Amino acid sequence: MISGFRAVGRGLRHLNQRGYVYIWVNILWVLLTLPLVTAPAAWAGLVKVSHAAYTQPTVDIALFWQGFRQNLRRGLVLFALNVIVIVVNVTNLASYADQTGLAIDFARAVWLLALAVWFALQLYLWPLYYEMPQPTLRGALRNALVMIYLNPAFTLVVLGCGVLIAVLSTVLMAAWVLISGSALAVIATSAVFDRLESAGLRQRRAPAGEETASGSEWE
Repeated sequence: MISGFRAVGRGLRHLNQRGYVYIWVNILWVLLTLPLVTAPAAWAGLVKVSHAAYTQPTVDIALFWQGFRQNLRRGLVLFALNVIVIVVNVTNLASYADQTGLAIDFARAVWLLALAVWFALQLYLWPLYYEMPQPTLRGALRNALVMIYLNPAFTLVVLGCGVLIAVLSTVLMAAWVLISGSALAVIATSAVFDRLESAGLRQRRAPAGEETASGSEWE
């Protein structure tokens, strides 16, 4: 669990060092998330900036547009999957909200777990996608599921910190517009890098001017 907090801290330090570009791409992310159907592609663009900021000496807003355009079709697939997963599980939870019993409690736990795993999958998805030599959406989803399975406590910490950021940003609405999406993106990227490095699938690449290293062999 400590490694999870360390990965989150590493991401937030990186956010502070590249704050200017992250503010601008965060604003673009908010605007392109509002139509909902383009939200997954906007998130892909935001993570592309985060991934590049870790692995390249300079980044700019053009990377966001590149990630958005390249993954628009994949984003539409993810949007459809989001609708299915969220609607099914939320409908089940709402339908049995007033019922009690061991079987109902177990089913409720399964539905909540399914939602948590689904959101964790999407947190890891794009950082893994950009690390793959021959990236595919299916392959990235598979790798994200494997990462969750192998690192449940780590994932719980990272997901919990993400939820905390979302809650605080909802209280301070301006944060969503300026920085919150970027904060989630750098945490997701940092978390994926941490697990790949821990597994020996990636040499440590310190962000923002520190030592660099070779890319991942994650497939």
